[in-house]
Amino acid sequence: MAYALHIEKEDSEISLDEWLSVIRTIDGARIKSEGVKAVNPSTGEEIIISSNPGDVEVLFISGGFLGFGKKFSWEPCIWFSNGRASFNVSEDIEASTNPVHQVAVAAAKALSAQIVGDEGEVYEW
Repeated sequence: MAYALHIEKEDSEISLDEWLSVIRTIDGARIKSEGVKAVNPSTGEEIIISSNPGDVEVLFISGGFLGFGKKFSWEPCIWFSNGRASFNVSEDIEASTNPVHQVAVAAAKALSAQIVGDEGEVYEW
């Protein structure tokens, strides 16, 4: 299992309403509205796994030269459950240019929350 970081308050849980309100104000973040879809190759049946309320997609922008050929993709990256938000650590998660880093920092600041690792360490980004 991947190592995760969590956006959490020290003395209380983050309410879903509070979380949704904050995410709606952050550029490059949006609430995931659709579940994951897959097709069974044997039967052709479409299988849909719904997302949890509060799950977040982050905007990734890649490529391009002088504004041409940029690629935009929304990727599910942050999961909200049990009063906190969690996201997996990537190789460059501590880089301020990482889109997940940017969203996590903005959300934690807006919520007066901390970013905490699985082992309890606090990240001061």
